[in-house]
Formats: sequence, C-alpha cells, structure tokens
Amino acid sequence: MNRPCLRRGDIRGIIIVAAVLAAIVVGELLFPRLGQQSFGFGPEWQCVRMEKGDPICVKLVEKDGPANERRK
Repeated sequence: MNRPCLRRGDIRGIIIVAAVLAAIVVGELLFPRLGQQSFGFGPEWQCVRMEKGDPICVKLVEKDGPANERRK
C-alpha cells in the first residue's frame, strides 16, 4: 500500500493538535477543580452528583459569620 508523503503543512497541523491536547491534559492535572460544575449556584454552595436523580446541593456556612456577631 502506498502512503502519501507528509507535507510541511501536514506536519505543522499534527504538531499544533498535539500541543493543544498536551495543554489540555496539563491544565486538567494542575487545576482539577477549575471545570467543576456548580449547577448554577455560587461558590458558597457544594453540590454532589448522585448516581440516579438530581444532584444534592448544600449551602456552606461560615464559622465566623453574621450569626456569631449577633451573639456578642
């Protein structure tokens, strides 16, 4: 079977695709929580995906929040 020779543009394309894929892999390894879904809630919410059904989300509470300031 005869294979066509790779031209300069073909090699550049292969290198660009390999570099983009490598950047994605390195980004996922260095910043694993960057793409984490919040299901439309803010950073003060923590959501857990369930096997069956909708995710369960709870709002995180600050220890030194406004409730403690009122008690003083």
